[in-house]
Amino acid sequence: MSAIRKSEAIEKLAQAVAASSSEDLADVYAELFPDRPRLRPAEAETRRGEVTEYVRTKMEPEELVDLWNVVFPTDRNVYYDDADGLLCYNQEEPWYAGR
Repeated sequence: MSAIRKSEAIEKLAQAVAASSSEDLADVYAELFPDRPRLRPAEAETRRGEVTEYVRTKMEPEELVDLWNVVFPTDRNVYYDDADGLLCYNQEEPWYAGR
């Protein structure tokens, strides 16, 4: 099990967005702004700063979980523990899920 504070999760996401390819950045943009037209990878570069700033300053916990699944697709069972302010991931599956 891994768990990190919300602030650490946001910074990890922001760094990943800042270092992402144009194609991945277009996917991140589509996840964060579903009501806006989808960007082509060439257009995504012009929005990198906007996306990174949004991640660092305006992310809600629900968005954090959704974006985590996009940026880190190998992590499983991701959820936000509101009581402790932690993003938890790679949790063991509940006993009923493995059967």
